[in-house]
Amino acid sequence: MRVRTLFLTLLGVCLVSAGSMKAQDLSDPLNPQKQKPRIYVGPVAGYNRSLHAGGFSSRFSEASCPNFESGTNNGYYFGLSAEYLLGDVKNSNSSVIARVIYDNQPAFFERPGDDYPSRLANGDTVRTAVRHTTDVKYTLLQFEVMYKFNIPGTFLGITAGPQFGIPISGNQEQRYELVFNPNAPGVQFAAEDLAKIVPPDKWTEGFEPKFSDETRTAIVLYNGKIINQNSFRAAIKLGLQYEILLGRAVLVPCVYYNLGITRINTDDAWRVNAIQIGADLRFAF
Repeated sequence: MRVRTLFLTLLGVCLVSAGSMKAQDLSDPLNPQKQKPRIYVGPVAGYNRSLHAGGFSSRFSEASCPNFESGTNNGYYFGLSAEYLLGDVKNSNSSVIARVIYDNQPAFFERPGDDYPSRLANGDTVRTAVRHTTDVKYTLLQFEVMYKFNIPGTFLGITAGPQFGIPISGNQEQRYELVFNPNAPGVQFAAEDLAKIVPPDKWTEGFEPKFSDETRTAIVLYNGKIINQNSFRAAIKLGLQYEILLGRAVLVPCVYYNLGITRINTDDAWRVNAIQIGADLRFAF
């Protein structure tokens, strides 16, 4: 909800400003023969709200452990961009923008489970709610080419284009956790529960499950690379941007929706989309 509110606020500011401001000429007034620059290059950075969807199979083969369907988390991106103005440079309203970025797209998945007969410190047994979680770390090197069209007479631009990514790293940690109950603090798995819950024939990729710490409130079922991860990601980016002229530089706040087309792994329908909010700073060349 906060991301949606921020998006609508930025859009409103851009539309109000666009209606009252006209595009400015970056040519040098002391040298009227000098052309407005055609090429702009500079750094980019921003925030990702990762939206993992489609779901993937649990790495723990037990009927009570459901598949993970959707997860979100906060990430970031940074890199470089280059813009090439099209047509008559002085009056151009369109351009091609290329970017190379490091893209961090994490996610946290959670599904409720059944209750479990856990132990209190005094040896009594109580039934405690459990949950299944997966924490995903996913980073890529992304390449994108976008077409930008500025609404005539304004600094407001609409952008769209493809993005192609190469995963740099991908890791997932799945846990089977006792949910804290204030009416029965101190609950924990019994030491012998580990082999009972996850015998060797249920281990994933040879990972030996273990308690997360000495309190024995969570079992790490798997912690390793995303299994059968795809080596390529394709996406479509759509967005709005607003140009703030700073002499021979341009600051460009922007908002994008990043729609993943390809799957994260080969086994499931798991994809990652994102709402991206950031800024480009480009210098004229």
